[in-house]
Amino acid sequence: MVYAHTVNRITLSGTMFSGAEEWSTGFFLGQEGSDAQEITQAGLDQIRDAWAAFFNHSFSYISSSYRFTQAKSALIDTTGHTITSSVKYSYPTGNVIGSALSGTLPPQCSLVVTLLSDRPRGIASKGRMYLPGFAGGITGSGKVDSGVIGGIATNLKTFFDSFANDADVPDQLILAGKAKSALLAGTAQNDYVETIRVGDVVDTQRRRRNGLAEAYTVKVLA
Repeated sequence: MVYAHTVNRITLSGTMFSGAEEWSTGFFLGQEGSDAQEITQAGLDQIRDAWAAFFNHSFSYISSSYRFTQAKSALIDTTGHTITSSVKYSYPTGNVIGSALSGTLPPQCSLVVTLLSDRPRGIASKGRMYLPGFAGGITGSGKVDSGVIGGIATNLKTFFDSFANDADVPDQLILAGKAKSALLAGTAQNDYVETIRVGDVVDTQRRRRNGLAEAYTVKVLA
């Protein structure tokens, strides 16, 4: 058993640099002590629209080189396999891009959002998601200005709150703690996310290159 219960994985994705590369981020919906339900199409569309509003808000500081193109939901059973019949997609209308016209960083640079339950430590106490396309600038201290972080955190709270207790989104934002191994299957646990935390240091996200081909400049030494 990988997960304690069936969970719903929401994946938000898009492109960057005129389609040369792709980005994705996401989170889990579910219940602490029971299986997640299949989200309705209307529910996924609402999440799509709320993310689009976050994505192109000026205080979210996402680069205009980034575009949001798709929301996806998929139930994942306790063995870690996708329930194919549950998969849904939702596509925004129009061109949803970030609002920041300058300050674009390399694609592996990202701000981390920590999702926290009420557990002080251990499985299902915290998780993370990476925000794409941060372009809010760095101060002389090497950190992001607190006002910028405050705007991002406020907009992210608005996003998550938008579908809490929504009839079309039957489950809640959760942390889905996996079992460490097959021998420790009973250690998998879910818990509800109660707070979010946005850090002020730009992190590095490992990502697979899609089509951003690297060009080399060669110099012959004497």
